Amino acid sequence: MRATGFAVVCTALLMLGGCSGEEKPPVNDAAQLASAAAASTQKARSSKIALETTADDGRKVVVTSSGLYEGPNSKFSMVAEIAGEKRDLIFADGVLYYHLSDTQVQELKTGKEWVKITADGKDALSAANGALMTHVVETMDPTRTIDRIAKTGKVTKSGQADVNGTAATHYVLDLGGAPAEVWLDAEQRPVQVSMGKATVKYESWASDVVIIAPPPEAVGDSR
Repeated sequence: MRATGFAVVCTALLMLGGCSGEEKPPVNDAAQLASAAAASTQKARSSKIALETTADDGRKVVVTSSGLYEGPNSKFSMVAEIAGEKRDLIFADGVLYYHLSDTQVQELKTGKEWVKITADGKDALSAANGALMTHVVETMDPTRTIDRIAKTGKVTKSGQADVNGTAATHYVLDLGGAPAEVWLDAEQRPVQVSMGKATVKYESWASDVVIIAPPPEAVGDSR
């Protein structure tokens, strides 16, 4: 009788979204997939991120980051290793901040630790890394990926998979002619995303993440 009673309770909880240990069937509609992932991402609000990609010029890029997802106000604190050279960056309030090395501070003669870099900037730092790091931020942000799935996505294949010990549902998608793969955990949160040359992995969802832009007095002009 106890087992029967538990089954009844669990069935009721399932109807309310409980007993989440049981696998959910794959979603075949991209809009439904995007809606579920968006809701779960918004609820969790933050995660740790690891990205690997190759720049157009052949440089290997590895980024470890903490992300705070607030739609257009998403923020990231990053350590980027580009061709073996590591740099700290912060993306906050729509601005990408680059932390200068001691040598760069002397070369630029700003006396400031941070500078802003932009995708279309004409200064040396922006020209070398602006477009690349802007693309990295866009690729890491799951809200942007989910938005693309909602607008142009089509699920072409789905199934169960294991990603580093995490049970996930694997989706193969066509994003308006661009192939992509997305793995979602039991809570419908992204575990891994592959698009083009980039692979992004997410873990430690709903972790404590605080990201603050550098104070204005610490930001110089790289131009």
